[in-house]
Amino acid sequence: MVSAINFFDKKRKWSIYKDQILDYYLTPYIDKILHTMKPLVIIDCFAGKGFFSDGSEGSPIIVAKQISRHLDKNVKGYFIEKKYYNDLKNNMQNFKNCNPLQGTFEDNLKSIISLSSLQNLFLYIDPYGVKSLNMSQFKRLKERNFNSLEMLMNFNSFGFLREGCRLLKYEGLFDDPDIDTGYETEENDNISVWNSIADGNYWKDLITEYKNKKIDMCQCEELFVSSYVAQLKGIFKYVVNIPIKTSEKNIPKYRLIFGTNHKDGLLLMTDNMHRAWNQIKEQLFQKGQLLLFDVGKVNEIEVMQNVMAIIPDDKNPLLKDVLVTLIQKYGIQLSLSEYKKIIKSLIGKELDVIYIPPKTATGKPVKSMDFDKYDIYLQRNKI
Repeated sequence: MVSAINFFDKKRKWSIYKDQILDYYLTPYIDKILHTMKPLVIIDCFAGKGFFSDGSEGSPIIVAKQISRHLDKNVKGYFIEKKYYNDLKNNMQNFKNCNPLQGTFEDNLKSIISLSSLQNLFLYIDPYGVKSLNMSQFKRLKERNFNSLEMLMNFNSFGFLREGCRLLKYEGLFDDPDIDTGYETEENDNISVWNSIADGNYWKDLITEYKNKKIDMCQCEELFVSSYVAQLKGIFKYVVNIPIKTSEKNIPKYRLIFGTNHKDGLLLMTDNMHRAWNQIKEQLFQKGQLLLFDVGKVNEIEVMQNVMAIIPDDKNPLLKDVLVTLIQKYGIQLSLSEYKKIIKSLIGKELDVIYIPPKTATGKPVKSMDFDKYDIYLQRNKI
């Protein structure tokens, strides 16, 4: 991994994309979470300087501007930084309800855990590497039982595996000159630290399988992320990840991972990530730039088949629950409205729909797919 000495000279393309997604999500998220009537705390766990040398805004400024829209509400931000704390403090001095914290994420974990459990907590985790991402830290946050807990993490999966190769004395095995991670060298020779990050030693078996040519580099990364997400599901009920890839290859540079314990959080993130993806794609197209962010392609016929597989013969699941199941499988490849459109195309054929209440306030039959307004149940067509 390269040194981060010049990390803040210029904002990289992938950094623009992930910060853009953060900004897109926070707007509806804050509006919705404040309806819980409980305070909201947003923590940027690896904040950096706040600004890049080229004038680009970093995540602390993006979060601070979001908080400034709600100064009359109980919304606060904490921004953790050790190396560039003085720069961060100077850059944030004009923002209210925003508090820079000196030290590392680990240094401040005790203070975070001591926050009132009645609060809603949102974590933005964008580290310079992965060595600070001990899974036990997230487990401790879960045990605090905050009113709600959500996390958006930029996880350097490729960097983890490359360092894992070094630890296993397989140096050079997982190198790719086209993938510049842009993060500091981990400088760690303790396999137990890597086990604590992954929450297990499954990564060693995957790297060995790659070394023995049983799987390729792309498969190794995909299987590793699947196992890592499975560990996160011990903390968050719903977890989705989005690959940020190079333009030439299928190997992700990073994984943007979102975790929540609430269906509404998952549905909201899906719609906003998909919207962000479309806007980013349009911006790149207009500038004639190559694509660095790819969410994959989905076969709508396959989605239809999965809809039917989700719905049992003897139960009528809620539309919201079916959507949540589909999103966990396909992520943001489709927007919420596109998922609904596929399901709607099956109604009157393979599916029937039950609305509660069955009629609108004006007495007309309900035809809407608005699950916030109606209880919408799906059932297999028994004809």
